[in-house]
Amino acid sequence: MKFEFRFASILHLRCRQRDEAGGKVGEANAAIAKIDSQIESIQEERRTLTAEDASSRVGEVSVDRLLTKGRYDLQLQADIKSLRETRSKLVEELERRQVKLKEAETEVKKFERMQEIELKRYRGEMLRREQVEMDELNNRRTAMARHTSS
Repeated sequence: MKFEFRFASILHLRCRQRDEAGGKVGEANAAIAKIDSQIESIQEERRTLTAEDASSRVGEVSVDRLLTKGRYDLQLQADIKSLRETRSKLVEELERRQVKLKEAETEVKKFERMQEIELKRYRGEMLRREQVEMDELNNRRTAMARHTSS
């Protein structure tokens, strides 16, 4: 008689749900990392723009060029603000996904614990049955030995 966990299909389903939840947490982390990278890239562009402004102040000043750079810097600032808002929403989504992952992990552990308990009972029952069989075999041997010696 082979051990079969009666809730094996539910355990497999819960494991699959946990793995999917983990994948979604990973996706959210990757999206946040991408946003962080974009923010850093734009900030670096702004630093470069500021450094160019500082080095170009010697000599002739072009008003159009300054206005264009100023507008471009404002656009970069707006882009950073927008990315930070998006990042904030992604962090909220990440937290929500982490809660789902934790709940899924709890469900898996619950069914794994049930499986452990059921396996212990099964093994205990198998040992008890083996002991009964051994006792019966010994009783038969003893009875046969008495019968042959009489």
